[in-house]
Amino acid sequence: MKIHRIWTILKPAFFAMVSVMLGLLVGSLLAMLAGEDPIKIIQVIISGAFGTAHDRGMVIYFTTILIATGLAVAIPFQAGVFNIGAEGQTLIGAMSCALLALFLPDALPSWLAICLCFAAAIIAAGVWGGIAGGIRAFRGGHEVIGSIMLNFIAAGVTGWLVVGKFQSSDSQNPETAMIPENLKLARFEMFDGAPATLAILASLIAAALFWVVIEKTRAGFRVKVVCQSPDAAQVAGYSVPQVRFWAFFAGSAACGLAGAAMVLGEAGRFRMEMSEGFGFLGIPVALLGRGRPVGVVLSAFLFAALHHGASALDIEATKVTRDLAQVIEAVVVIFVVAQVRLSHSRGAI
Repeated sequence: MKIHRIWTILKPAFFAMVSVMLGLLVGSLLAMLAGEDPIKIIQVIISGAFGTAHDRGMVIYFTTILIATGLAVAIPFQAGVFNIGAEGQTLIGAMSCALLALFLPDALPSWLAICLCFAAAIIAAGVWGGIAGGIRAFRGGHEVIGSIMLNFIAAGVTGWLVVGKFQSSDSQNPETAMIPENLKLARFEMFDGAPATLAILASLIAAALFWVVIEKTRAGFRVKVVCQSPDAAQVAGYSVPQVRFWAFFAGSAACGLAGAAMVLGEAGRFRMEMSEGFGFLGIPVALLGRGRPVGVVLSAFLFAALHHGASALDIEATKVTRDLAQVIEAVVVIFVVAQVRLSHSRGAI
């Protein structure tokens, strides 16, 4: 009985590891078919991720972003809805953070101004995602269609704001002016200039709050009931639309952390397309982490290492590029989804 309980706890982690190993195996085979040494490709990815202090710092920075975008998918999923709009939510959060940073009074203490910028990014991202969540919860529209359409609208709105209203006068690129120096997050010196900052703590705190709310509060219990049986939740007196809306809002708000980390910790301004697909990468992060806070954190670290390490393939390999990482990520997701589907077909919990 005790062995069964231990296996129940460890099973998601075990299958996640198996999925990652299979993804690496398939990626290695594809590299071999392209004419590369598969062992060398794995070594290049690992060295590219952890070879230098700067590389390790970049992995920490990407982990910060991917925890936030992973939570953006994982939190609504707990209520039975699927947020695929993290890309647009991150852009809106980043733009809100940058604009507030540019217009805040200089007299404000730096710590207060930074907190206000984070708050602006979180609220703006949550409100933007709440549009799709509200359409799903109160009007019955499909959240996947709504949230993915809002990605394009967010790109258009932020692009119009940058180019038409807040274009930097000292740059030809579509970007805002540089925010004040006192609002930039200090980088960890140990990582040789990489944009690894205390924003990683904000993402970890968000993951911890997610666990506390879901596992230790009445609100979390309601979310679970709504996910597992909306009809039972309705009979129990729970408002299914409200639960789904607020879960979607909370998940979207997590993207604000990613946007603020990009502006305050890395770029120092808002740039067009600065999200670089991290919103979409949050989907496999959440799937591999099985929607659980610890799983999301570990999965984010893994995908961050793969994302940064694969960039070395552009230099070290001749037949494959960093795009191989996307193939590996896709294979990992396929195996994760296949395993979940197989478990459900067998009646597993």
